[in-house]
Parts: sequence; C-alpha cells; structure tokens
Amino acid sequence: MNESRLKGNFTGGFVLYGYKVKDHKIIIDKERAEVVRYIFNQYMLGVYVPEIIKALIQRNIFFHNNRPFKATTIYNMLSNEKYFGVYRINDQVYQNIYPAIVPAEVFEAVRKKCLHNKRGKRSTETTYLLRYKLKCGYCGMPVN
Repeated sequence: MNESRLKGNFTGGFVLYGYKVKDHKIIIDKERAEVVRYIFNQYMLGVYVPEIIKALIQRNIFFHNNRPFKATTIYNMLSNEKYFGVYRINDQVYQNIYPAIVPAEVFEAVRKKCLHNKRGKRSTETTYLLRYKLKCGYCGMPVN
C-alpha cells in the first residue's frame, strides 16, 4: 500500500466529492470541483453553512444520489486537507495523491474561521439552569 501511495496511486476507499478515479489515479471532477470551491469561498466570506446549502439547492446542486448537502457534510469538507492536496495516513504525509482543488491560502483561512467558530460564544462564568442538560438541535453539541 505504501509503495502505491508513493507512486501517487489511489489505494481504495471512499472518493471525496469533487474527485473521481481514472486509471488508479485520483483526478479532479471539474463540475464538482467548482462546487467545492464555491463552498470554501462562501464560507471564507462569512456565509453561514445553512445559507450555503440553500444556495446549492436553489442552483440544483446536490450531493450523492440527488440528496441535498447536510451541514455535517459541508463542515467535513471544510476541514479535509485532501482538498488542498495533503493526504495523511499513519503519520505519513503524501502530496502526490489528491490534486489540490482549493488553494492553501483559502484552506488556511477557512480552517482558522472553523476553529474560531467551533464552540461559539458563551459565558462560562454564568450559571445556567439547563447547562449540560440540553443538546443543540443542529449540531448535537451540549449547550454549556
């Protein structure tokens, strides 16, 4: 497997949205890659994920099997290093398997924004009646 990865060959598994496999190599699917770039750019501009999903539905752009994108799918895309050409497995980094769809600068800007927005804004000093007893209906995280 390692030899195949060093040669830049796809070793199997799920192919990310925006890519396809041809002759054991991962190549960019031009139509879907534009969707990936759109998602990254919109998030970088400050558009909320539910609004991105609404815009994709209005443009008749769907995920696999004509199902609309879900928020978790979008967040997973935004945090996946493969979209800017880095593939990590077993503490090894391969940069010859996935061609970059998103420039590294855009990916880093989106990563910083995701880390900043990860937990949201809340006061830890305030004692809330239902703290640790409720879960968010959107993301499933406990309401602190």
